[in-house]
Amino acid sequence: METVVEYRLQQYPALEAEVLAALEAGATRVVLDLDNIETLDTQALRGLISLLRRARSAGGGLALRTSRRDLLRTLSVTALDRVFPVVQVEAA
Repeated sequence: METVVEYRLQQYPALEAEVLAALEAGATRVVLDLDNIETLDTQALRGLISLLRRARSAGGGLALRTSRRDLLRTLSVTALDRVFPVVQVEAA
């Protein structure tokens, strides 16, 4: 089972709780939709890594989804595209 959650850095504690609740409810992987964030700055990247660690310790996985080329480039430059499964979707 897979659950999609919108990434909201400004509400990180609620986001973390939502990801962990989805895993506890039986999701084997949570997909974070990144399209609505402004940028993947260091704080956002740190949050992603923290969520990945929490998801793995809860026995699940975490993937990222975006249609934005700028975000895909940031993930590539930081090599996080090798750490997270990345689901690329067509731009609307």
